[in-house]
Amino acid sequence: MNQKIEDALFSINKKIVNVLHEKGETVSSLARKINIRPVTLRQQLERPTLQVNRLWSICHAMKINFFQEIANSYEQETLNNADDIDGTEYINIQKELQEKCEQLELLKNENKTLKEVIQLLKG
Repeated sequence: MNQKIEDALFSINKKIVNVLHEKGETVSSLARKINIRPVTLRQQLERPTLQVNRLWSICHAMKINFFQEIANSYEQETLNNADDIDGTEYINIQKELQEKCEQLELLKNENKTLKEVIQLLKG
């Protein structure tokens, strides 16, 4: 698994525990709500990964959308990575985009010409 994804999930595990403490609840009380043994939930929250169905159960039990937390974390990371692009790389990307647009325009014209030729050959 990608290390960044593992880190995000592990931080969600920590967030779950923190939110429980903020609400004055325990891992044991959450385990009872989702019908598993407390020791099992503790072990799962200590791992760097968490099954989707387990996270889904936790979301419902705690009435918090931790999937949104993961999405927000990923979005923020993506924005932070975008800031890492330097000016030269940005200019190169812009040039490449311009070239692709020009190629697309040429292909459109070629396509139009070929369609006209086909019509002439039919008629």
